[in-house]
This record gives sequence, C-alpha cells and structure tokens, in this order.
Amino acid sequence: MSVQWVFDPDDQNGFIAGRDRLVADYVAADDDADAVVAEQVLDLKWQYLDGALVEWTAADVEDVLFDLYPAKVIIEPTRLGQVVPEFSRFLRFLATRTGRTDRALMALARAVDGLASRFVATMSDEDNWSFGKRMWASATASGVDLSDQGAVDAWIREFNARPTAERDQILGPSLPSPVSPGANLFGGSLPPVVLAPEVELVAAAREAVLVQRLVRLVEFVGTGRPLTDRQNLRLADGKALVVLLETDDVVDSEIGGRVFKTRSSEDLAGVDWTFRIALATRLLRFEGRRVVPDENAAWAPEQVLDLAYGALLVMLQSLGPTTHHFGRDRYGFGWYAEELDRMFTVLLLDLYRDPAPTSIDDLAVMAWDELMDIFDFDDVPAEKLKFHRDSVCWSVRRAFDQLGALGIVAVDGETVVTTEYGTSRRVGGTVVLTPLGVWALQRIASRITDAPVVGALRERSAVDLLTQAADLPEQTARGEIDAWVVARDDAAAELCVALARVDETARGLGYRALLGIGASAADAVATLADDPMVREFVTVFRVDVLIADAMEMDRSSDPGRWIDLLATVIEVWGPQAAASAWADSVSGASGIEAILDRVWRVPGERTEVVLATIGAHHGDKRIAKAARKALFKHRSAG
Repeated sequence: MSVQWVFDPDDQNGFIAGRDRLVADYVAADDDADAVVAEQVLDLKWQYLDGALVEWTAADVEDVLFDLYPAKVIIEPTRLGQVVPEFSRFLRFLATRTGRTDRALMALARAVDGLASRFVATMSDEDNWSFGKRMWASATASGVDLSDQGAVDAWIREFNARPTAERDQILGPSLPSPVSPGANLFGGSLPPVVLAPEVELVAAAREAVLVQRLVRLVEFVGTGRPLTDRQNLRLADGKALVVLLETDDVVDSEIGGRVFKTRSSEDLAGVDWTFRIALATRLLRFEGRRVVPDENAAWAPEQVLDLAYGALLVMLQSLGPTTHHFGRDRYGFGWYAEELDRMFTVLLLDLYRDPAPTSIDDLAVMAWDELMDIFDFDDVPAEKLKFHRDSVCWSVRRAFDQLGALGIVAVDGETVVTTEYGTSRRVGGTVVLTPLGVWALQRIASRITDAPVVGALRERSAVDLLTQAADLPEQTARGEIDAWVVARDDAAAELCVALARVDETARGLGYRALLGIGASAADAVATLADDPMVREFVTVFRVDVLIADAMEMDRSSDPGRWIDLLATVIEVWGPQAAASAWADSVSGASGIEAILDRVWRVPGERTEVVLATIGAHHGDKRIAKAARKALFKHRSAG
C-alpha cells in the first residue's frame, strides 16, 4: 500500500502523522540526523508551500531558506550555521530513502551545501523578520519562556501598554487598516529606484489605452454635448463612444437567448469609466445639462505624463475602479468595494518595494484577509463565504486591468479556466509596476516620505562608481550600482578590473554587485584568480551561484589562503557568516582547531580580523577560545 506524502493545508492531523513518520525514518537511517531542522522544513513546506513532503525543487529551497525561515523561525545564533548542512543531509535522505537514488534531489542537496553563508546573512538581517517573529524574539530576549502561557500572556499585556514609539522600535511601524486618506501608508523610507528617461515615460503615457481614450473623449465633446436629466451622456453618444474609444462594452447584450437592452450610457462601463475620469481630472465639467471642456482640456493631449498621473490619483483617491463597477449596487454585491479600492495604494507600494513579478492570486488573498479583519463573517455560511471571496479575487484582477489600461502595471501569465458552473474565470499570473508606474508611485511617495531616485552614477567608470557609492547610504549605494549594471553589457568585466583599485568598503560593494549579476559573471570573475588580493572571491562567488565543487572551499593545506578566503567572506557576507557558515567548512578534514594552531603565524591585518571574528562569533565556545588564543599569539609575534 502506497503512503501519502502530500497534505492539504486543512489536513493537520494527516500532515502531523506523515511528518512524524518521515522524521522517524530519517533519524533511524542517520545517527547524526537533526530531527529539529527536518521538522522545521517540513512544517514550512506544508504551511506555506505545496504540502508535498518528499518532493523538493530549487524554488522550494529558495522559499524555505531565504523567505520563510528569516520571516518565521527563531533560532539561537549558535545554531544558525547548522541549518543548511542539516537541510542538505535531510534532502540526501529523501533522495535515497526508497533504495533508488533520486539524482535530481541529490543534485539539489549538493547545491544547498553552498548556501550557508547567504542563509546566515539573511537570517541575521532583522529587516527580513515578520511582525510575529520580531515580537516573540523580543519576548525571548526578555527571558520569557514561550512554552509558559501565563508568562506569555503577562508579557503581551505589558508590551501592549508600552508607548507606540517603543513598540514600533521592535515591530516596525505598522500600516493602518483600512487605509484612509492622509494616513501614513509608507512605513518609513522607500527603496531607491531608477526612473526611465522622460522621453520613454512620455511615450509610455501616450500609448496608454486610458490616456488615448481620454484624449478622444475630449475631442468628441468638442465645445459641448447635451446630457440626460441624471447628467449622464446621452445613450446615442454612449453607443458612438463604444466604437470611438474601442471599449469592450456590449450594446444590447444577449444572454441565454434573451436580449438585455442598454438603457443608459451608465450601462456601458468602459465608456462611463472614461467619462467619470475625465470629469474628475478636470478635462470636462458640467454646465447645466451639458458637458463642456474644463480647464485641463487644452493641454491634455500634449501633457500626457501629467494626464496619466492625474488619472492615477483619481483612481486611488476618489473614483475607485471597484466602486465604479458596482455603481448603484441595488443588491449589495459590492459591499467591499470602497475598502478594496482603498487597499490599492498599499498593494502598489508593495510592488514598488519589490520589483519582482508578484502573484496576483497572492495579492487577492492578502486583500481578502484584510477584509476578513474589517468585516464580521462569523455568521456567513461557508458556501456564501466562498462566493464573496471569489468575487473579491475577481475585483482585484479587474482593478489591475484598469491600472494596466493606464500603463501603470503589466500583467502576465494569466490563464482562463472553466468553473463548475460552466463559466470561465482567470487564474494565476503575475503583476509588476511598469517604468511609468514606478515614476508615478515615486512622485506620489516623495510628497510624504523619503523615496530616493538613483542613477546619477550610471555614466561613471567602475572605479568611480564603487568609490562614490561607498560614501552613500547602503540602500542608495546598492540602487546606484544596480542602475549602473543594467546600463552596461560588460558590467561584470569592468567591475572585476576595478576591484584591485578600490578600498575595502568599495570592494565589498563590487563583490555584492557581481553576486547580484549571478552565474553569467562567472567568466569575468575567473580572471581574478591570479590576483592575490581578490582571488579568494572566485571561490565565494562560485559557491554562491552553485557552480563550485565540494573541494574548492578546502584551505587546510594553505594557512595564508585560509585567512584570505575567510577575510573575503567577511567583506561579502559579514563576520557572522564567516564564523558560523564558512570557518569549519574551509578547514578540511583535519578540522578548524588544527589550522588555528598554524594560521597565527600568517602576517598581516587580515589574520587579526579573521581570528577576532572567529573568537567573537563562532558557536562552539571551545573553538572561539582557541581562536582568541591564536590571536594573542599573532599579536605577540607581531
């Protein structure tokens, strides 16, 4: 009988039984196995990924080690260096547990071996911690035993009584919910961004579907058009605009053999949406029972950037796409419309902070969870709750359609599926801010908070870039370097040449830039192998991009290169990574204590830095003491 190893998020009992059985088999097969790490990675796989306990991909590893662990898991600093090796050991067990070796899993385990330094650095950066981890880490630091519910409750009461500023020092400033006009949406300064040249932004705005529709609508209105008693466009004009504006509106739609007559221009959603945006941006205005050009009508066709920006402000601040869609909403289907529209400023800012393509489904779930916190759903039946959730998810996609028509976002990868009712709906896909969207969001944010723009160093040489970036705040420096790299086809080669001509701080920035370029920089990095000052970065780079073999890290036969390699790791990843993740690995089979007896004789400042780092940060007190003793000998000999 086959054993089930895939568990749904709601199958907690099944998962726990499966996890415990798998971990028990692991411990039985390997006397040195760490059951704690195995349980942690399986818990994360079930709770946040696909629940397939014995199937792992490189994307799963990336999510677990560099997203979920830093955000969710509290680990003693002395154990940080053990997680990646134990994870690799567990993957090797999975690869061989059936008696036949799974080559893909075995290759993945070997790749994981090289991720220790990056993992330690990511775990040590509190910016990666979630709200909950910050709070419980603070409680633990205060001496609270998290297994003692009474102590935990007492600490929470005391914590909630603290001033807001003091709580924010631990948790970080929180965003209000729901978002209200004028609220602090930004949570502090935003990351630096590179803005596209103005000529490209103007071209993008001019090509935006909504901008073109607004310009055509103003031309159509001319000197004025009559309105209905309810100040809507007349139906004949609405029908003409369906063709002129090229909207998706259907006049006199037919459903199930029955024709539904279009009785008002309000029924033509695309036309009416353009009309309301034009009024709100002062392209048009009411004059009695006529619509006439307003103050912005004359310059709009030429000032398309300002027109796009004004339309976005209207969508975010007054005329939300969801609110407009539900209109008069006689039956209350759009109960969430105003709250959802308020959320879109925050959703766009999330895209601004993280430029990588973001899952639309994930954003829809975030919006639904927010609505669950705002409204009371306790008495709503499960089937009806699912209906409302599907409606919210659909509205999120529709709002992104409207933002896409304005050129603010780009949606990719959606698919259409058939539902159980025979209808179709869109699923999957990702969304990103376009260059026009980045420009618009930076313009909005800069009025309220620090939203730096970078790119001033794009035309400088690599030496000037690294030297000047070293004097900038870290985020701005990285932004300038990223902009410089994007602007060059041979960025890696230029950076490698510059490394030997800059100081230690600037060199560290160059190292991180090359790591950011990734495996495509391997040929350029290989040219550093003959330069004693930077040659050890070749190994650090190859390990990080997963192209190194197991023996490349071993420096047990050469104390000088042992020092140089760890000094380079310190420059790239910091002292914690060097002591916790690298020091033992580079010491070979003889072990770190054996080489500590020799390396104190290596002359130079790097030896002092490396020995002091191991003495201060290594998790094994015995080894830390040996490093301090070696440091004393080094100083005495000097």
